[in-house]
Amino acid sequence: MQVELIAATALRVPVAEGVTQGEGAVAYAMLSDEPPAALLRRHADDLADSRAHMLEHASATLHIRGISRDAAAAVRGHGLAVSERAAKGAVIPAAIAADEELTRLFEAAVEEAEFVRGELLHALEEAMADEPNALVRRKRSREAADALVPAAAATELVATGTYRAWREFIAAHNGRFQHEEIRQLALAVLEVMHREAPLLFGDLAEGERR
Repeated sequence: MQVELIAATALRVPVAEGVTQGEGAVAYAMLSDEPPAALLRRHADDLADSRAHMLEHASATLHIRGISRDAAAAVRGHGLAVSERAAKGAVIPAAIAADEELTRLFEAAVEEAEFVRGELLHALEEAMADEPNALVRRKRSREAADALVPAAAATELVATGTYRAWREFIAAHNGRFQHEEIRQLALAVLEVMHREAPLLFGDLAEGERR
């Protein structure tokens, strides 16, 4: 799994000491004469709760690779804008990857599913031969056959969201009892966002829920 920051809010005015670009934008939006770093520290709890809307003044775009379709589904929502592209291979769950025999069984099952999908796709295209529009025929056939694509199939995303949206994603999925791959994704996002805005993401320790 790889999570990379590719775009973020940038100020067109001087950045105050002690804050990052995105943090500066949030502080600027609070319309206070107090030094930005002190302001954000003093209002840390408010920004996580009653004044969370202030976090919508800064945003970040992340490129996420090496995750499964199952985990990718969790990224949709939370106010995030997401684009997705299928990648090669499958993501083996950690509990399976830890055992050689389980890994072999898993890989065989994924290979079999892909073979059956190909056979089904071919059969669907033949069954829809009466459809005169070739584009429609291919599209409908692929849509039906894709029902057999494993949840573990690899994919990559580009997701954009406000700081508020990213905080909500992290808080919703970084708990101990969350789906393990999605939890690891949330923690990877937290690591990136903590580097980008430590004053605004530093409180979201592993497992903490707001």
